[in-house]
Amino acid sequence: MHSMKMTTYRAWLVLLCLQALLAVVIFWDFLSGKFYFAYTDIGSDSYFAYVPYAMHMARTIAREGFTGWSFEIGLGSPTAWLLGDAFTLLNQAGGPDNVLALRIWVYLLKIVLGGASFFALIRCFVTRWETAVIAALAYSFCGYVVVNGQWDLHATEFVFYPLILWAIVGHLRTGNVIALPLVLAVSLISGVFFVAVGVFLLLTCVACILTSSEPRVLFKTWLTGVVPLAVIGYLLAAPFLLPLIFQMLDSPRVGGGRALFQNLWQQAISVNDWPLVLVEIGGIFHKDIFGIGSGYNVGSGYKGLWNYFEGPDFFIGVMLFLLIPQLWNRSATDRKILLIALCGVAAYFIFPLVRYSAMGFAAIYFRVSTLWIALILLLLAARAVDHVIESGVDVRLLATGVGGYLLLLVLVTAGSMGAYVWAPHVAKILALAMLAGVLLLLAQRKVLAARWLPLALLCAVIVETVLIARPSYVEGRSRVSPELHDYGDATLDALRAIREMDKGIFRIEKTYDSVALADAMAQGYMGIKSYYFNGSGVADFNTGMGLIDPPRAGANFNSHTNWLPNAGPRFMLNTLLGVKYIIAREPVQWPGFVAVREERDYRIYRNEMALPLGIVQTKQITRGALSQLSSLPEADANIYRDIAIINAAVVDNVIPERGELFDLGDLLRSRIVVLDQRYFEPAAGLQETGLRIEQFSNSHISGNIHPRKAGILVFSIPYNRGWSLKIDGKDTAMIRANFGMLATPVQAGAHTVELDFRLPGQREGALIGVLGVALLALRRRTSLTNGF
Repeated sequence: MHSMKMTTYRAWLVLLCLQALLAVVIFWDFLSGKFYFAYTDIGSDSYFAYVPYAMHMARTIAREGFTGWSFEIGLGSPTAWLLGDAFTLLNQAGGPDNVLALRIWVYLLKIVLGGASFFALIRCFVTRWETAVIAALAYSFCGYVVVNGQWDLHATEFVFYPLILWAIVGHLRTGNVIALPLVLAVSLISGVFFVAVGVFLLLTCVACILTSSEPRVLFKTWLTGVVPLAVIGYLLAAPFLLPLIFQMLDSPRVGGGRALFQNLWQQAISVNDWPLVLVEIGGIFHKDIFGIGSGYNVGSGYKGLWNYFEGPDFFIGVMLFLLIPQLWNRSATDRKILLIALCGVAAYFIFPLVRYSAMGFAAIYFRVSTLWIALILLLLAARAVDHVIESGVDVRLLATGVGGYLLLLVLVTAGSMGAYVWAPHVAKILALAMLAGVLLLLAQRKVLAARWLPLALLCAVIVETVLIARPSYVEGRSRVSPELHDYGDATLDALRAIREMDKGIFRIEKTYDSVALADAMAQGYMGIKSYYFNGSGVADFNTGMGLIDPPRAGANFNSHTNWLPNAGPRFMLNTLLGVKYIIAREPVQWPGFVAVREERDYRIYRNEMALPLGIVQTKQITRGALSQLSSLPEADANIYRDIAIINAAVVDNVIPERGELFDLGDLLRSRIVVLDQRYFEPAAGLQETGLRIEQFSNSHISGNIHPRKAGILVFSIPYNRGWSLKIDGKDTAMIRANFGMLATPVQAGAHTVELDFRLPGQREGALIGVLGVALLALRRRTSLTNGF
């Protein structure tokens, strides 16, 4: 009856049924269609980012296949960041119009698979099938997946980390050489951060060695077995991973002026301040102890660290946490594991090293590292539950568990964070702790028969899940409903009207947000603004043109390059970037913009001066010369920047024989700016000589230019090494101009122009992937030869 071997499949079916039952209770508002599984509060990335990403990829792949680049991500960006996650592909399977409706089903699939992953892992360490079901059910609705899992990637991590551990255990125990590389490859392809996986493997190795009775032997096994298999896993993922790495390295947050590595590396061995430690301790009781949702310090909104999603959460359930001390009675090895694990958790709470390294020293967030702590606690708790079911409850250790739990709760509620504690959640925690204590005491006194104890423990976990998990999804949360699906607003009608009147290639912008900065991805148009992991080219352009602030020295937070605005009322900048149409809700009176359509919900204006995607500037100005504008008031500086960049290419250093220098001093001395001279005439000339597009797709552009003088061909396309250029059929080197745009010097006369994009690292990644397959086949053959 209790043999794991005979009941594994049936036990998993029990787990699946319980997951389904709890899903109906917890998610009925979403399953019934009353709400979509997306939020507009502090969880807004679900709606502001992940939904438009999926809508965009569903539309683009159906139209062009995977192109590697998209002009619907701001001014244009590589799409390696959006490639590979099988769960995201499922979300896209119904097309862009069904992305929102499918989100809850994809999320539930992750809960089912995550629970199954942990079930596969924990059955390697326990003897009772009931224990495996109890622990896997608790993992299925642990604090991490309930809150952080509302952001798509974190729910994916929730699925794969137990599988990685399961594959490692399989190799160490049976010599299996297939599971680990394949699991690692699939996890990396699915978007699990490769640096975090590497740190996790390192920490797992250290934990295994510290808890082993033969550390030297185990270290050798890791060195000769696990590490090579892990390397093969990374190699297998290279076709997807290498382009992603190149895109990340191009980000100013990673390889540029906004990188935080140096700051965070120096702070990694510092000690967390006491309020932060209290917030971490509070995470044991679920981050809802500091409120739910908004993060704006109103009502029941989260008032802990940063915001609801960035705050730490280690909740595994009240009952299971109280049982962890019971592990002390199991064996000397279990006692050693318990002490080492608790020391490790304490070190995590005190020092930021692990969470910084999990983020590649690029951010100060907790995120996936909190899942690792939850896994440790659940593994300990599962072993303890197994012992309790087999041998009963030790009342002394029960008192230790309850007393320690309450002491930690007092630390949080009575300490410096006490004023931010949400009383209703504390009341629930105390009630559940009392329920658990009474239940376990009844079991110890034999009032509750031993044969009923597993069922009682399972019921307690179910009750906890419903009481704790459901509020995190619904209590005070701003959910998206079918009636409030703002991506489907009047913008879609305006876009149809524009495409009926103009079949050309141009950018469109709006004077409003339908939802947020990723509107273009959801609604399907080329724009300027974006919410994305942007590259250095577009970030440098935005910085240089004063659209975003420059980097702040010594800052621990520099993600401004994720959020890039449009040009707003800066009409000359809109012209430079090829914005031919503006959709507005209110009248627009910008020079050169004429009304072409007016409806009840929108107005359309055409920019008569909009420039093509490529222009040939016959004047140039250096970045150094333009930098003197930073001393002026912001509004004045922006006007002069816009005039300068309409009249000249901005270069790092003067390019000989490619245009005269623009006289910025003359502009600054002008008391009156004459638009005909400074704007309309230069723009008209650039329109006439600029790129006339003959073929256009996200990864291929061809056409011709007709400059009357030698100059610099500048595209309103962010610089990226994946682009290649041919002028008159000949490969042509490119430079950066206009702070971060593609450019190249050209001679006077008519020229053909051809641009092609290939994701950097795609070809090399494919070759490395083939090497990985060959090494895996060789490793498998060697293991068979050796009798494994």
